[in-house]
Amino acid sequence: MASNAAKQLPLEELSISQPQRKQQPVTEPNVVPAPDKVGWSKFEKALVTVCGIVLTFMMISLVSAKIAVTNAQHNLQNVNSQITKVNNKNTSANQVISELTSQKHLEQVAQKYGLTISNSNIRNVIK
Repeated sequence: MASNAAKQLPLEELSISQPQRKQQPVTEPNVVPAPDKVGWSKFEKALVTVCGIVLTFMMISLVSAKIAVTNAQHNLQNVNSQITKVNNKNTSANQVISELTSQKHLEQVAQKYGLTISNSNIRNVIK
């Protein structure tokens, strides 16, 4: 019997084979072991201690210097206010002296005591 059917192939041969993927080798991440902690040497301890002491000394010096500057400014303010008061007193005294040595005042005093002023006998002395 002649068959018109095509040759029957097994099912595995007929199926379309998919391309095979290359399997990449599994790489494990490089694990770096943690280094052991190294203790401080005597020199390092001494250096840190000395630096700490110097830093503390510098901080205390800075604070005391700021206090000294503040006190000096306060004293300067006091001296400036005293100078201003003395200058005001000097100005007042100069004004009184000018008033007392004026020609008009001298004539009033001369009349009060019955004296006469001769302008030719008056000399002005200026210091």
